[in-house]
Order: sequence, then structure tokens, then C-alpha cells
Amino acid sequence: MKRSEKILLTVFGVLFLVIIGGGAVAMGIKHYMAILEENDGLRTRIIEMNEAIAQGSEWQRRHDWLDKQVPSFTSRQEASTRLLETIQKEADQLSLTLTDRQFLEPVKALGPDGLPLEEEGGYFDHASVKIILTKVKEQPLFQWMHKLQAPEGFLGITRLQITPAGEGKTVNVEAEITQFYREKASAKISKANTP
Repeated sequence: MKRSEKILLTVFGVLFLVIIGGGAVAMGIKHYMAILEENDGLRTRIIEMNEAIAQGSEWQRRHDWLDKQVPSFTSRQEASTRLLETIQKEADQLSLTLTDRQFLEPVKALGPDGLPLEEEGGYFDHASVKIILTKVKEQPLFQWMHKLQAPEGFLGITRLQITPAGEGKTVNVEAEITQFYREKASAKISKANTP
């Protein structure tokens, strides 16, 4: 082998080692940074878990409050009826007139096959009523809405549309009000054994 070929082979070998070595170093640095990032994520997750454990008694207190306060009804129809009674009673106290009331059926989500999806058991069952009020004054309306949404009532305004009525400070309102509850088992009638 000539001297120039040896030099060329040496330069090619060094260049090859620099390219391969540089690629290996870059890949090693990339993996090292990914490991550092994963460690930071795990460290943050451990901190969040420790905070959640420390707050366990607070969450238990909230859970106990929910268990004591949540209303129970035997059916959605009973909950809807009670909801409408509550809405009407609060409206009567503030001299508001409900012009239209309508029970709402729960909307079933459809799957890709067009069939209703199985409902996942949520924490609450719910019943909704759609109401319409026309030409009501703003102040009594907002007082009524505030009274309805007290935490211990488990009522919520889940849809609200307010439009000006054009006469003073009056508005037209369309609202959906939802009662959240737990469905309790209805009492079963059984035959008693008599001697």
C-alpha cells in the first residue's frame, strides 16, 4: 500500500469513527435527557400523590357530606315531579310566572354502530326540566336562580338562555334545571309467612 493510500485510509477511518461516534454520543445524550425528563415527571407525580394522601381526610369529609346530603328518589319521574314542585314554589315566592314547563328525557349517546351506548354508572342520577319565563324582571329572576342553586338542594341550572324582552329591564328566559340525586331501590312487597 502506498503512503497516500495509508493516509487516505487513516483519514477515512477517523472520519468514520467521528461520524459513528458523534451519532452514538448524540443518541446517548438524547436518551439521557429523556431519562432526566421521565425522572422529573415521576418526582412531580410522587409530590402530587403525597399531597393527595395528605388531603385524604378532607376528601373523606366531603364524601361523607355528599352521602348525607344527596337526595334519594325511587325513580326519575319522582325526582322530576319534586324538581318541578321546588321550581314552582321558589317562583311563587318571588311572584315569577312560569309560562312553560317540560320534562326532559335523558339523551342517549349513540355508538358507531348507531345503537345506544351502555351508560357508565356515574355518581349521580339526574332529572331535568325545561322552563320558560317571559317578560320577567332581572332582580327577582336572579334571586330565584340563586335560591334554586343552593348546594344542599343538588339543583343546578345546566342550560340558560336570556334574551332582552324590550320593555324596561325585563327578559325572556329559557332554562334547563337539573336535579341530581341517587336512585334508591323501591320497597319490595313480599308475602309474610303466617302460622
